[in-house]
Amino acid sequence: MNKINVLIIGKKSLLSNCFKSKTSLKNVSFYSHKDINKIRFTNYTHIINFSIDPKIYKKNYNFTNKIDLKICKKIRKLNSIYIFPSSRLVYSKSKNNIYGMNKRKIEKDIIQTKKNFLILRVGNILTYDISSRNLFISKLLRSLKKNNFVKLDISKNTYKDFITSDLFVKILDKMIKKNIVGKFNLSSSIRIKVIEIINKIINGYGKGKIIMMKNIKKNESFLLKNNKLKKKIKFKTSKKEILQYCFNLGRKLNA
Repeated sequence: MNKINVLIIGKKSLLSNCFKSKTSLKNVSFYSHKDINKIRFTNYTHIINFSIDPKIYKKNYNFTNKIDLKICKKIRKLNSIYIFPSSRLVYSKSKNNIYGMNKRKIEKDIIQTKKNFLILRVGNILTYDISSRNLFISKLLRSLKKNNFVKLDISKNTYKDFITSDLFVKILDKMIKKNIVGKFNLSSSIRIKVIEIINKIINGYGKGKIIMMKNIKKNESFLLKNNKLKKKIKFKTSKKEILQYCFNLGRKLNA
């Protein structure tokens, strides 16, 4: 593969919007998941599916649209690379983790169907989004904008592995340019408390408060190892940089 031509499936998804606004790649086409039968897949070196079936969160995998499997069957004989943004929840052992279990099943389908694949188990994405999406950052910014407060139902000591959308796209661009394949954790691998993220956004916004709920969920802290990824490409970030990004999100919310 010489000239890189990227196909993005999922025109309205959050990650698709992030990629569209931040990628350094020149030849990128965007299609709706509804149009996969109209696409000439032979034109592309890399296919990324950013679309997601809402049923994946609560339904058995057999009741989802299985779009990744459908696409992989269409391109199984091509030399292109299929890129699938998976989730850190594939590591969760909870029986209630339907989303994570479905993501694992999709990964298995991809591996069994397509020779060249890139599966990315992504940490918590930070980006500007105040839509009705049921994502941590979307709910946080939306609540702060509308109510001037953020409800926290987890321990103040809960930490997570956050990655900015800027860094996510920068890493993905590098992996595409180097034609990297395999399974990787895509994360900062930096331990940051959730309450620190919220406080920085509130500071940037200039107002608001955190309301601690009485019923606290069990500790859901996590950290992803990205050693394997760093052996393939060079990138760096820091807690200071991530928190500054959060401060800027707050400022944008107040613009």
